[in-house]
Amino acid sequence: MNILGINGLGVSPSACLVREGNLVALAQEERFNRIKGSFGFMPVKAARFCLESQGLKLKDIDYIAFSWDANKYRFYMPYFFLYTYIRYAPKLQGSFNFLRAFEQISKYSPRYLTGLINQMLGGEAGKENMPPVIFVPHHLAHAATSFYTSGLDQAYVLIVDGSGEDYSTTIFKGAGSALNFVSGYKVPNSLGWFYQSVTEFLGFIPNRQEGKTMALAPYGSQDEEVARKIEKMLFLTQKGYRHAAQYSFLGKHSGGTVYSDQMIDLFGRPRNQQDPISSWHKNIAYQTQNKLEQVVSNLVKRIAAYPGYQGNLCLSGGVSLNCKLNGSIAGMDFVRRLSVSPFPNDAGTCLGAALYLSQKKGFSRKFKLEHSYWGPFFSCQDVEEILINCKVKFEKKINLEKTVADLIFQDKIVGWFQGRMEAGPRALGNRSILANPLKNHISGQVNKKVKNRETWRPFAPSILYEERSDYVIGSQEAPFMAVSFPVPEKVQKELPAVVHVDSSTRPHFVKKDVNLRFWKVIDEFRKKTGKAALLNTSFNLRGEPIVCTPEDALKAFYASGLDHLVIEDFLVHKE
Repeated sequence: MNILGINGLGVSPSACLVREGNLVALAQEERFNRIKGSFGFMPVKAARFCLESQGLKLKDIDYIAFSWDANKYRFYMPYFFLYTYIRYAPKLQGSFNFLRAFEQISKYSPRYLTGLINQMLGGEAGKENMPPVIFVPHHLAHAATSFYTSGLDQAYVLIVDGSGEDYSTTIFKGAGSALNFVSGYKVPNSLGWFYQSVTEFLGFIPNRQEGKTMALAPYGSQDEEVARKIEKMLFLTQKGYRHAAQYSFLGKHSGGTVYSDQMIDLFGRPRNQQDPISSWHKNIAYQTQNKLEQVVSNLVKRIAAYPGYQGNLCLSGGVSLNCKLNGSIAGMDFVRRLSVSPFPNDAGTCLGAALYLSQKKGFSRKFKLEHSYWGPFFSCQDVEEILINCKVKFEKKINLEKTVADLIFQDKIVGWFQGRMEAGPRALGNRSILANPLKNHISGQVNKKVKNRETWRPFAPSILYEERSDYVIGSQEAPFMAVSFPVPEKVQKELPAVVHVDSSTRPHFVKKDVNLRFWKVIDEFRKKTGKAALLNTSFNLRGEPIVCTPEDALKAFYASGLDHLVIEDFLVHKE
């Protein structure tokens, strides 16, 4: 049975292919169309890749699983939007955006969406040959992605994002192949909206640059005035928490798309992207991160009191990209095992929808996801032809791993391209930029010469799995750069380029049997320095997606301060 999973029209459009319950391909649309985020797109090229990678045509697909419940938009969601308006109208200053609500109802209608999917797939199916489209509730798709790939037989699943139909936070219980809804918080009580609002207010792009707010937070400090203002936006209640959404989507908007005019009344003038970052902005980020961690930690405490809780917790939803939050959860005494997939945001919901449907059709193939390498692959022959056609200077290296380790030891910055492209937002050793973690100035060089981004943005290390306990405190398995850990004082001094200002880091533990070639590069660096770690950041330039093809890698190489480029067996030099 072949199931094509699709996430589209919203954040991080993506597609995957599941065959007899097994994942065989997954990729995000942005990697192909080269539009960062590709918000609102359908995964046209990503779906085409998934089919072509397995030599399939649309006629070979048995079902299409879409990770949004369009059936709710027939009757329920119009009622829900109207109810929400009536309930919150006194606080909205008469500014509810009915046009936005109507547009959402229209675009997610089952008939329109099915036609759009047919059009996306080239219209080749027609009405008669179109595979059945199954609409899977968004948070159920999140839960399935997280639980079915965790390797756990039993766990509670916490999903936190902006919204999924009418829900913004949900809790599921997974046992065996079953996933059952436990409880949830409906829109507008959205932690994702809260964090997006502050992100946009601070001059960053909402739904894309929440990581900047997280990275900025440790530079701030406790400010009682800021704390009181943040408390008006998000606060704990007996039932869990409440988000005062009049400061967000449900308020009046004269400037921001997420933050409202009432947030301007609360905090003053929002920061423009070109404005310097003041201590006020840093303190807002600090308090926002603290409040998020407080609220989610409280939710986890409530989960720990649920029947049958055994210490296993899965996280999903866009807010689960917050590695600092994940680290605080991992450090809680009653969390024995924390599982976060490499694509906890909406990019992974195409997989959850496909796996959930696969389970329903009798293919109960739960598995432990060891890696994120599900994208395109290019053979050495393909690469060599491209390099010759591009007339670049290159050579084929036999002991390439040692050569790269030597270059990094010499403080060279290396673009590293091998194997199948990663899915998800993190580069995990197949589309990476590598540098020396021992030199503090190297992080500044990578930010300035290559990434062209703010100097305060931190970098993460890739560390040999066997030696992980020497580098972080309280390490669980962390194969996807999804969890932040405190770093021992000795390591802070030894690896300054990959430790954030709050003495933490979000590591990528590399297993030999998962990514042998990348493991060898780190091991060769260890032989030279005694340190089993490298600075590893995503292979992309500012405002661009992670590179997908050798041509993408060459463009980034020659448009940046990268010193060397590796593509499969070949080392590319600059004149």
